[in-house]
Amino acid sequence: MEKLLLIDGNSLFNRAYYATPLSFSMKDGTPTNAVYGFTTMLFKAILDFAPTHIAVGFDLHHPTFRHELYKDYKGTRKPMQDDLRVQVPLIKDMLKAMKISICEKEGYEADDILGTLSCKCPFETIILTGDNDYLQLISDKTTVYITKKGLSDLKKMDLTALKEEKNLVPSQIIELKSLMGDSSDNIPGVLGIGEKTAENLLNNYHDLDGVYAHLDEIKGALKNKLIFGKESAYLSKTLATIDVDAKFDFNFDDMRLIYPFDQATRELFEKYEFKSLLKRTEFFGESESEHHFDNTPITSRSISTLLELEQIINENKNATDFAFDGNCSFAFEKSTSYTVEIAKDLFGGINYQDFIAAIKPLLEGKINKTLFDKKATRHALKQFDVEVNNCLYDLSLLQYVADFKSNVSTLSALLKAYDFNEQFAPSFMLLLKEDLLKELDENGLTSLYFDVELPLSDVLFDMEKEGFLVDKSILKELEEQYLAEISTLTEKIYEAAGERFNVNSPKQLGEIIYVKLNLGKGKKTSTGYSTSADELEKLADKHPLIPLVLRYRQISKLLSTYVLGLTEQIESDGKIHTVFNQALTTTGRLSSKEPNLQNIPVRTQEGRVLRKLFIPSNSDNVLISADYSQIELRLLAHFSSDPELTKAYNLGEDIHTRTAASVFDVPISEVSSEMRSKSKAVNFGIIYGISDFGLAKQIHVPTKVASNYIKKYFESYPNVKAYMDSNVAFCKEHGYVSTITGRRRKIREINSTNFVQRSFGERAAMNMPLQGSAADIIKIAMIKVFDELKNRNLKSKIILQIHDELIIDCKKNELEEVLSILKEQMENAVSLSIPLEVNISYGDSWYDAK
Repeated sequence: MEKLLLIDGNSLFNRAYYATPLSFSMKDGTPTNAVYGFTTMLFKAILDFAPTHIAVGFDLHHPTFRHELYKDYKGTRKPMQDDLRVQVPLIKDMLKAMKISICEKEGYEADDILGTLSCKCPFETIILTGDNDYLQLISDKTTVYITKKGLSDLKKMDLTALKEEKNLVPSQIIELKSLMGDSSDNIPGVLGIGEKTAENLLNNYHDLDGVYAHLDEIKGALKNKLIFGKESAYLSKTLATIDVDAKFDFNFDDMRLIYPFDQATRELFEKYEFKSLLKRTEFFGESESEHHFDNTPITSRSISTLLELEQIINENKNATDFAFDGNCSFAFEKSTSYTVEIAKDLFGGINYQDFIAAIKPLLEGKINKTLFDKKATRHALKQFDVEVNNCLYDLSLLQYVADFKSNVSTLSALLKAYDFNEQFAPSFMLLLKEDLLKELDENGLTSLYFDVELPLSDVLFDMEKEGFLVDKSILKELEEQYLAEISTLTEKIYEAAGERFNVNSPKQLGEIIYVKLNLGKGKKTSTGYSTSADELEKLADKHPLIPLVLRYRQISKLLSTYVLGLTEQIESDGKIHTVFNQALTTTGRLSSKEPNLQNIPVRTQEGRVLRKLFIPSNSDNVLISADYSQIELRLLAHFSSDPELTKAYNLGEDIHTRTAASVFDVPISEVSSEMRSKSKAVNFGIIYGISDFGLAKQIHVPTKVASNYIKKYFESYPNVKAYMDSNVAFCKEHGYVSTITGRRRKIREINSTNFVQRSFGERAAMNMPLQGSAADIIKIAMIKVFDELKNRNLKSKIILQIHDELIIDCKKNELEEVLSILKEQMENAVSLSIPLEVNISYGDSWYDAK
């Protein structure tokens, strides 16, 4: 029976890049991680779906009709990473070698190409993608598989699944996007309408036309949102609709899949150094392959009964190691991996809950545990009332500390990075643990892992579990306030423009500003005039329309991203439980997601007001904010040993005023607030290797003046320049720089022949020891504060970290003790040649605590 497999090339290629370590590369240094990850996904799909035909669709870097309609379409997407861009030709060369059809056409996106193929194909079609837009293509002969995690976890979506999950039919996916928008494609939708509300509207009124035909039946704020967002909704519908009649040449006979692949494909795989993939006999014919460790064969044993599982556990009761993959495989030693057959029906296998109950004594006992992600595993096991004790080896953290040129997000990706077979995952986890520990020891990183990163995992778990309470009444007030102001601003914008138009359309706005009002020549783009903030700010005093539009955008951003975005993240306990990424950034800094609470705006009063949303967990508590003062500048003084900088900090002088006196050549008593402000920009700019051009733009002075400021700075603090230069020189020789704890960042760009990349590498070499050391210090402080609170049996909790700041949900009757703990532990986290200072304040909300 014939079957066509359609692969969304861009979606899966991007996912492969982020799920596969950058350590995959050819001998000349060209990265191949995305090609490798994509190919493993491709091989799995071929085996799982058994297609007779296959085609891969790609976007081309060329505007489509959607960009002509809406300039900001996909405007929020970051540019493709250089390491990914260079792999695009590699993946296409590989597909050509495998004789797999590549489908692409200027003016069309991959979803238009694949949508056309799926609709015109006369036989069964499967679409593999990470993009929910494709759900609109589901039919009685087309099934969509959506990638969930990594590259192997797929969700099958057919007519039945779509009905069960969303109570929608395929055509309503377009209507859904029209109402709720799509942040990944920057489709605006209707401001303030989320997925659940959109689904309810479609369940009641079927489509967009039906919603607006029955607008009189809809009440309150929702009706106002729909009225305000009507133009945006219909624009979004056009943007979200896949063109299933794209004009390009194709022939289904050319898409027939033939394998095993030929010698040319094998040679290309050898060039790419895909050794493990070449061992896949189903794709390259027979070849000998065995799995050994120290010449001892590694075996995999399947367990299908609870009795057998209990016997194996009993046989290994004296074992010293236990590796658990977080799913259903484990090992006590490297020679044998055990995989439990989880019951899917009544005819065999072990119930997953019974499996977890059986290994609970191991997880909670004293045996040494090796896991991939300790924090995530603890959260997953919490629902089974299982705690994880004595987990000494977290492979995600071990790899993060040992190998700073890349990070991995899944155990699967980690095993692939080391060319290990997932079938023997727990055995190889034990092997990797030994290898990574050895690497830590050789590079002086053992203490960083055991004394900082591993204990920090427990601190972050507790913070994530605790969460941050949100005042829903203030959230509702802000929503109503912003919606009202947006409505008022819209009418004022129409009045200033002299006509009604779609304020959210850059193309229409550009025509109003540069053609109708003739406010300047404007910056032309391929789709019209640029209406970016930078361009509009140049015209702020030219016409009343411009400040109104800038304000409209500011309030719309606060409403959509923060007020409405945060509302969707509140859980049943009334709290937001952010997730901290511990093994992601190259500097060692923590980041947060779902939502990112480290990104709450503070530069404007409206942004700061958002902090009023966050309150203590109950009325008996207050929030404490403890923030390191100028920690990176203090580290600069410490590392550079500059006598003037060190003296200033040891005497408690205001460093920005001190620098202003030097830069502007005036006595300290004559330094104005404007001088201090500019010197503050110089101080912090130096840390990041700022150029005279960059500084000039930031503080609004001519480039020559900015250049003179930087020159004066280095004359005042000569050791700083020597220190920065020494970082760059060391990095060029060794390929990395280090922090105060020995944490390394490998900077490949430092010796690049490309000027832009090399300049980036030099700036990173200057800054990483400072920013990374600041990250190390706050981590050490978090552990010390956490332990002290616990040792004293206090109920106050750390609930958030924002780079140099800690937020504590503090019992009022513990306030003085907690304030003392914070000051003592944070200011003495490490010993420097100059004092660390912490600014501490508290209040009844995060806003009041600042």
